Amino acid sequence: MRISPSSLHARPVQGLRPTRFSTQDRVMGTLLFILVAVFVLAGQQALQIARQDADDALHMQASAQLAALSQAVADPAIVGDYIALQTLLKTPIAQGNLRYVEYTAPNGRVLREEAPARRADRPGWFAALAGLSIPVMQTPLVIGGSAHGSLEIQPSARSHEDFLWHLGTRLFVLLATAFALLGWLTHVLLKINLQDLTRLRAAAQRIEAGDYSARIPLRASSPPELRQTTRAFNHMSAALERLLTDLNEQREALDSTASVAESDLAGNITSANELFCSISGYAREELIGQNFRIVSSGQHDAAFFNDLWETISGGQTWRGEICNRARDGRLFWTAKTIIPIKDDDGQLLKYLSIHFDITQRKLNEAALSEEKERWQVTLQSINDAVIVTNARNQVDYINPAAEVLLGVALEDAVSNPLKILMQLDQWGDDDAPACFLSATPALHGQTGSAQLQTRSGHHLAVSYSCAPLTGLGGIGAVYVLRDETEKKQLLDNLREMAFHDTLTTLPNRRAVEGRLARAMHTARDQTQQHAFCYIDLDQFKLVNDTCGHSVGDTLLMDIALTMKAALPDHAYLGRLGGDEFGLILFDTQPAVAIQVCRQLVQRIRDFRFEHKGRRFTLGACAGIAPITQDATTPGGILVQADMACYRAKSEGSGRVMLYEADEVGFRRLEAEMGCAADFVQALEANQFLPYRQRIQPTSSSGQPHYEVLIRWQRNGVVEGPAKLLPALERYGQAPILDRWVLETVIAYLAAQPDDNAVYFINLSGKTVADESFLGTVCHLLDHYGVAGERLGFEVTETAAVVNLEDAQRLIHGLRERGCQFALDDFGRDASSFFYLKHLPADFLKIDGAFVRGMLDDHRDQAIVRSIAQLARDFGMNSVAEQVENAKMAALLRDMGVDYLQGYHIHRPEALPRWQPVTGTRPTHAPHLISID
Repeated sequence: MRISPSSLHARPVQGLRPTRFSTQDRVMGTLLFILVAVFVLAGQQALQIARQDADDALHMQASAQLAALSQAVADPAIVGDYIALQTLLKTPIAQGNLRYVEYTAPNGRVLREEAPARRADRPGWFAALAGLSIPVMQTPLVIGGSAHGSLEIQPSARSHEDFLWHLGTRLFVLLATAFALLGWLTHVLLKINLQDLTRLRAAAQRIEAGDYSARIPLRASSPPELRQTTRAFNHMSAALERLLTDLNEQREALDSTASVAESDLAGNITSANELFCSISGYAREELIGQNFRIVSSGQHDAAFFNDLWETISGGQTWRGEICNRARDGRLFWTAKTIIPIKDDDGQLLKYLSIHFDITQRKLNEAALSEEKERWQVTLQSINDAVIVTNARNQVDYINPAAEVLLGVALEDAVSNPLKILMQLDQWGDDDAPACFLSATPALHGQTGSAQLQTRSGHHLAVSYSCAPLTGLGGIGAVYVLRDETEKKQLLDNLREMAFHDTLTTLPNRRAVEGRLARAMHTARDQTQQHAFCYIDLDQFKLVNDTCGHSVGDTLLMDIALTMKAALPDHAYLGRLGGDEFGLILFDTQPAVAIQVCRQLVQRIRDFRFEHKGRRFTLGACAGIAPITQDATTPGGILVQADMACYRAKSEGSGRVMLYEADEVGFRRLEAEMGCAADFVQALEANQFLPYRQRIQPTSSSGQPHYEVLIRWQRNGVVEGPAKLLPALERYGQAPILDRWVLETVIAYLAAQPDDNAVYFINLSGKTVADESFLGTVCHLLDHYGVAGERLGFEVTETAAVVNLEDAQRLIHGLRERGCQFALDDFGRDASSFFYLKHLPADFLKIDGAFVRGMLDDHRDQAIVRSIAQLARDFGMNSVAEQVENAKMAALLRDMGVDYLQGYHIHRPEALPRWQPVTGTRPTHAPHLISID
C-alpha cells in the first residue's frame, strides 16, 4: 500500500495554487486602485481650484453687471417708467448672463425677469459636482440722494460650468490615457517577470499529480527574489521526493511486517493491507465496510473494549494485545496500536490500526508457562537439592529437598550468599568446589563430589553440579546437590566386591586386568620380566552336569584354595570366569613360570573331590605369556596366554605351553584368528565363492551328486577353507557361513531348474544343534520354490555323535522335506554302531585317510571294504573320498562302493552362472547370515 500524493500534498499545494486572483491581477488591481485614487484626488484638487476661480470670476462678473444695470435703469426708475424698466431688465436675461433680475420700486412694485430653462450639453449631475457658489447681489438705487427703489440680480453659472466641464473632460482623457499606458506597461513587465511563478504553479501541479521529480529551471533574467524562491522550491521538491521515497520504503517495510487497517469513527473498516487480509483470512472486498467486530474472538470482555473506545475517542493512542478470530475460526493474537487521525482543527477523522502478529509468542508464552509450572512441580517433587542463585551468588530459590538437606527454610535462604548456607569440604582426591564459596556464580559447568557439613553438625557425602544461568537479571547459576552418603557406603562395599569373585573370594577378571596393566608398566619402565598364566580346568563340566551347579561352585572354591596354597608369595591368582583362572607371576622368567604352572597343574590333578559317594578327578592345562618391554596391552597378553592354553589343551590334559610368537603352531593359530576376525567383513563384501565337486556314481543308474565347497577370494587370490573353517568352529561363527551357503545353493538351484543333480552342503556341529536351522531350510525351500529332493546335507560323525538328539531331529525333519543326509568322515573317530543305528543317514562317506592309503595298506582296504558293507547292511550308500587315480577308482568299484569323489573324478569348479544373492531376504525366518 503506497502513500497517496493527494493526501500528503493537498494542503501545501492549496497554499501555492491561486484561489481567486493571480499575482498579476492583484498587482494590476492595486495599481489601478492607486491610479484611480490619484485621479480622483487630482481631479478633485483641480476642480477645487477651478471652482474657486470660477466663483471669483462669477462675483466679479455679477458686480459688473449689477453696476451696469443700475446705471441703465436709473433714468426709468427716476421717472417711474415701468415699461422701460421691464424692457431693460429683459436685455441681460436675453444675453444669458443672469438667471433672474428683479426691480423693487419704492412703492413696493416688483418687476422680475427670469432666464428660461435651456438644455445643457453636459450631464446634469456635473453642476452639483462642480458646486459653484452663485451669489445673489442687491443694491439700492440712490440717485441724487433720493432712493428710487432696489435692484437684485443672480448671475448665471452656465458659462463657467461649461468651462469646467470642458476642462474636466480634457483632463480626464489625458489622465486616463496616461494611466492606461502605465497599466499596460506594468502588465507587460509583470507578465515577463512572473513567468517563474507560472512554472512554479505548473511544477506544483505535477507534484500534486504524483511527479515528485518536477524541478524549475533557474533563469538568469529572473528577479533575485524569484530565483531564490525557485531555488527554494527545487530544494523543497527534492527533499519531498526523498521524504516520500523513505516513507514508501518504510510503509512497504511496515506492510511486510505489520497488518495495517483504517476505519471510520464508528469502527467500520475503510482500508486494509495485504498482510491484514492474509492473517485474518478475509479478502479485502469482504473487509471493506465491515466493522472490526468481524474479527472479534469473544475472548475479551466488554470492559476491555470500553477502555479501548474511551481512549481513542478521546484522541489518545491505544496500545495493547488483542485476540482475534480468522475467517476459518483460527485464533490469532496481535500487538495492536490504534492511532486517532485528526484534521487541522483537531477534529477526529478516522482511526489507523497497526497490528503485529504475536500468535507464536503467545503460544510460546503459554508453553513456557506450562513448562515453568511443570518444572516447578518437578523441582518440588525431585529428591535432589536444587539451588538457584543470582549474579551475586545469592540464593533466589531452593526446593524442598534443599531445605531438608541444608536445614534452612526457603524464606530464610533467599537473598543470603550461598557460602553462608553451606560448608563444603574436600572429599577424596577432589578439590573443594570453589564455585559454592565464591561471591560470583560459576561461569562454566562443574561437577564433582564433596563433603557437606550441615547446620546440625552432620557430615554428608554429596555429589554436586553447577551450571551458569543467563537471564534478564544477569548471570546466575543453578546448583544441584545429591545426598550420596548411603550410595558412598554402598560403593565402598561394592568396590571390594567389584574386584573380587564372590564365589572364590579371589580377584576377578577386572582386578586381574588391572594388576596386569601395572605389571606391563613395571616391565616397560623398570625392565622387569613377568609372566601371565591362563589356567583352564578339565572335566569341570562333568561335575556341573552330574551333581549340579551348587556342587560345582563348592568344587571351584576348594580348587581355588588348593591353587592358592601351592603358589609362591609373589604370585597373583584370580578367577577370569567359569573354570578359567589367571595367574600373574611377578619378576619371573619363562622357565620358572613353566615350572610353577606344572606344579600347579599337578596339584589340581592330585586333588580329589567326592560327592555322594562319587569321586571326581580334575585336570588342567596352562598357557603362559611372557610380560616384557614389548608387551602391548593387557588384552593382548590375555589373548596370547589363551592361545597357549588352547594349544596345550589340544595336545591333551595336564599340558603347559609357553607362547612363542615365532613358533609355527602359534602363527597358524594367529592366522586362524585373523581369518575369523576378517570373516564378517569378507562376507559383507561377497568375497566367498561357492564351488562344487561331482560325486560320481559307480553304476550307470546312480544319480549324479555334487558337494558344495567354499573358496575365499582374498587379496586377488582364491584360497581354500583350510584356515578359515577351524577358526569359525572355534569362535562360533560356523553357523553364519552355513546359512550363507544354504541360501546361496537354494537360490542357485531355483535359477537352474534343469539341473537334476543333488547338491550336498556341509554343516558344522553348532548348526546341527541349532533348533531354528530346520525351519530356516524349510522357509528357504518354500521361498525360492525348490524341491527338497535337490538338496542334501553332510555332517561329520563327531558332530553327529556329540549332538545326537539334535542330529536325529534335524535328519528326520530334512528327510520329511525330501532332503538327503550324509554322514561325513566316517571311521575317523571311534565309531559306535549304537550311534549309527540311531542316525538314519542316506550316505556314509568313508574318510579319505583310509582311501588314500588302501593301495599300499591292506588294513585300509579292509576298513574301506567293511564300511562299504556296513552301509549296504544299513540300507545306505557308501561314498569314497579323495579318489586320486584310476587304479584306486577301479579297486573301489570292485569293493562295491556306490559313489566316488576326488580329483581323479572331478576337480572342484565354481558354480556355473552363479550370481551373489541380493535383494530382499525372507522376512518370516531368522536372517540367514546375520552375525550373532
